[in-house]
Amino acid sequence: MRSPEFITFTGADDATSIEGMRELSRRYPIEWGVLFSPRQQGNGGRYPGRDALVRLLYWSGTRLAAQLCGGHSRRIMAGESLAEYIPVDLGICRRIQVNHETPDPTRLVAFRNTWGAARCIAQTRGVWLHGKLQFPGDDSVDWLFDTSRGGGVAPPFWPSHPGGDRLVGYAGGIGPGNILSLIEEVGQSGPYWIDMETSVRSRGRLDLYLCRRVCEMVYGDGL
Repeated sequence: MRSPEFITFTGADDATSIEGMRELSRRYPIEWGVLFSPRQQGNGGRYPGRDALVRLLYWSGTRLAAQLCGGHSRRIMAGESLAEYIPVDLGICRRIQVNHETPDPTRLVAFRNTWGAARCIAQTRGVWLHGKLQFPGDDSVDWLFDTSRGGGVAPPFWPSHPGGDRLVGYAGGIGPGNILSLIEEVGQSGPYWIDMETSVRSRGRLDLYLCRRVCEMVYGDGL
């Protein structure tokens, strides 16, 4: 059984401890997902305000993924620039995820190139081929299988890894209660990551204790 290359914990916000993030990142392979939305930013909860964005991106020193939602993703798909809407340098992030119903990898890569060399992530609900649920064939982006769209609901089926060295992701209803069974089901054929959001929150905030618990279940005592 192959463990995930890393786990993405999405939703670091104004109240998330930077030192807590650093400490966990020193022990475990973690990517922290930072959410961006033109309507939700700074309104509390999952979308950090400007000061928190500066702390997370410039001060944390951790592996980060910017996750662009709502109007940001629609502008990207329209080929527009986000320079005037994003108050920080997304090039600091190792990956940039665009949450759009019908992502165009060509547009995503073009957008990525305006910020640097970050790898792009696109969401997919999978493709049915020959009676099997599969990831899209395009490998210019990292595909994240997610039918929940942040709702914390697990799908009835998980697609198999496409094989080889492609990195693919799994999200939706994954938490401490089912992560080991998911790993047993999908962790056989190649590198993958797992993204969690709803299941590692308490009172509307990212809970680093729950993040640690998940890491201990998957990786043991860590590095």
